[in-house]
Amino acid sequence: MAELEAKLFRDYFGGSWLGRMKRDGVYLRDIVFNWPRAFEVFSAIGTEEHLMVPEGTGFYDDSKSVIVSGWRHDLNRWSISWYNEYGGYGEMHWTSCELLDGKHVLYGYGRECKQETDKTTDHIIKCEMIDQDHFKYTLQSFKKGRIEIRAERTRTAEQLKEQMRAERAETPGPALSQDATGP
Repeated sequence: MAELEAKLFRDYFGGSWLGRMKRDGVYLRDIVFNWPRAFEVFSAIGTEEHLMVPEGTGFYDDSKSVIVSGWRHDLNRWSISWYNEYGGYGEMHWTSCELLDGKHVLYGYGRECKQETDKTTDHIIKCEMIDQDHFKYTLQSFKKGRIEIRAERTRTAEQLKEQMRAERAETPGPALSQDATGP
């Protein structure tokens, strides 16, 4: 079994990805993932740590989520937590990795609650890193069945950060004390 390392996540997932989502083999919809800060010690999915996701660049369905992710040295895993404006939350923990036919395959588990009145759903998750610009994400649960997302990179992390800087420069608003999209 290959060793699970933070460098794997930081080097691979940065940028924008367009995925096609299927449930039990039936097409549901397309989904966009944005990871502009994949190269720092603590990465965030969607925006800088502890800030709201800017409109149009959301990690998941453009909900106003606060999402934090990073390497947990104490548990030797990559962990992601998120919270949205509906009182929903979720978490994912990537716990192991193996090399199969030259591809990294990540394994883990997650749980989510879309809004505060929902019951929590537990998932088993797997991510096959097909090549530098493609991955297949599989989520399995009793409640949702088998969800599969095949994603293709549409922008690198640097291209995404540059787009976010340009959009922010065009939009008048309060001055920020630091650049929210990183160096």
